[in-house]
Amino acid sequence: MEEFNYEKLGLKCGLEIHQQLDTEKKLFCRCPTQLQGTREPDFTIQRSMRPVLGELGTYDKAMLTEYEKGMGITYEGYNDVVCTYELDDTPPFSCNKEARNVALQIAMLLNANIIEEMHVCRKNYLDGSVPSGFQRTMILGTDGYITLGSGKKIRIDILSLEEEAARKIKTENKTNFFRLDRLGIPLVEVTTKPDINSPDECRECAERIGLLLWSTNVKKVLGSIRQDVNVSIEAGTRIEIKGVQKLGWIPILINHEISRQLKLLEIKEELENRKLNENEIPNHPIDLTESLTKTKSKFILKGIQSGKKIFGINFMGFNGIFGKELMEDYRFGTEVSDKVKLISGLRGIIHSDEDLNKYDFSNEDIKKIKEKLTSKEPDCFVLVLGSKKEVNKAMDVLIKRVKFAFNGVPPETRKALENGNTEFLRELHGGARLYPDTDSEAIFNFEEEINEIRKILPEYPWETIKKYSKKYKAEERLIKDLIFTGKLKLFENLIELYPDNPSLIFTTLLETTTALRRDGKNVENLTDNDFLEIFNLLKKKEISKEAIEELMKLKAEAPEYSIDQIKKKLKIESISEKDLKQIIVEIVNLESNSNLIKEKDMRAKGPLMGEVMKKVRGKIDGAIVSKELENVIKEKIKELK
Repeated sequence: MEEFNYEKLGLKCGLEIHQQLDTEKKLFCRCPTQLQGTREPDFTIQRSMRPVLGELGTYDKAMLTEYEKGMGITYEGYNDVVCTYELDDTPPFSCNKEARNVALQIAMLLNANIIEEMHVCRKNYLDGSVPSGFQRTMILGTDGYITLGSGKKIRIDILSLEEEAARKIKTENKTNFFRLDRLGIPLVEVTTKPDINSPDECRECAERIGLLLWSTNVKKVLGSIRQDVNVSIEAGTRIEIKGVQKLGWIPILINHEISRQLKLLEIKEELENRKLNENEIPNHPIDLTESLTKTKSKFILKGIQSGKKIFGINFMGFNGIFGKELMEDYRFGTEVSDKVKLISGLRGIIHSDEDLNKYDFSNEDIKKIKEKLTSKEPDCFVLVLGSKKEVNKAMDVLIKRVKFAFNGVPPETRKALENGNTEFLRELHGGARLYPDTDSEAIFNFEEEINEIRKILPEYPWETIKKYSKKYKAEERLIKDLIFTGKLKLFENLIELYPDNPSLIFTTLLETTTALRRDGKNVENLTDNDFLEIFNLLKKKEISKEAIEELMKLKAEAPEYSIDQIKKKLKIESISEKDLKQIIVEIVNLESNSNLIKEKDMRAKGPLMGEVMKKVRGKIDGAIVSKELENVIKEKIKELK
């Protein structure tokens, strides 16, 4: 991964972290907050969205981008867990006090100034994720900070309490499908100031905020926390990277974004050096359909025969610009194509900086295209295939994006990809999307309730990590993993029940669970009570530690059975050390095994251990088996001599 002189570049990063709260009811209605998984919905409704003017009489650019996509919207709901509020047919109920208390706790841990009189605002969304077209949100805390391990303080700009959006299920035939069960779950958004000056610092800050949130009453499941990273360099602009799912992605994404901005600035400089001007960019494409009715390109020919049009546009002096790499395996042509695809719905663009042979164009085809577009050697032409409406929309996006190349880096919201690159999502939101909600009254945070909450604040998680690491002689990463998997409280209960072997508890909750999940087992079927039952059996010596994985595996496969029923099903019965010795003696005295011992002495222990464990696995501790087997083999060696 390429690294840069971040100080010289003037790198500034900020974080926006969204975390669902673990409350019984939603924020502005009384529906439950449990997601319904893959359960089939009871009803569907269709909606259309259109942009509206903000308080200042202007449209938000991001809303216009969403509108230009022309996507249909279908909402899926459930009669028992969705009400008319989610459908925007009922005004909001009063704000959920339980959610507000959790948010107040988080605000205190972030050292924020708490707003005494909160006002509910509407934040516009036109992507369909909220049926009303806006999300209700309120600022609860400002001007806080979080301290990094180095002692540096990262300022917290705003802590907001808001409602979660609907969950997107799929996109089919230019229609987005959303489930309404997630809509309205209480959510906090933590926004930092741009005080972060390196990728590693950004990762640490995100981890610390995440740990702090998970030390309170928040949902501790996959997808309940989301991170967005804002990145800018002095010569570039602010880019919002959304959907950063893993902490490990953060440094790669930031470095790739720095590379992208630097290369876009190089393109700007190169265009200036070539003495090109954005006013020379053509505003209208040329219809090439008639010229290519006999093209050798099967892809183009098939499109034309189906009634599609192929249009082209020539960019004078742009040779090599579309082919310039901005990030690893990502060129300027890719950047333009991504934006065209997202807004127009077409599959992409074809440009002359790429290998045209892959489209099976003949030399005659290329000659006709160049003649029709008057494209010369220093130029670059771009082709778009689609319906006339699609092509017009695509060309409009294409021309605007190419013109912006003369200005450097466009302010955008981009989507994080697993390979560390990003792709265009929408224009960066402006201030025209937020305005007061006239359906909601002011909400007061009284000093008395704040003081009561302050009395029960948890300790900072990094203090817990250091304390537990020292107490249980464990690596700090293990305690972090317990927090991030929501198992710290379970660990505390298990260590109280079974204090003899902390290492075994760490292994069971983290490594064994991960291994079973990797094998496709539904470990979510294992409840906290199941783990407590398993370790209670271990404490009573009714099972050995070797039986734990088998019990977990079967419980994951058959959640309807109790741990005790699974124990009986596996025929796990504890055996005494006296019975163990008898089993070992019988195995050792077998003629084949006696010969093995005669030949290998103590080296026969390995294969014999396997035979013994087949009979006693899960019934007695493996360390006891190993020691007893060693004693019996030694006795046998003496006997054979």
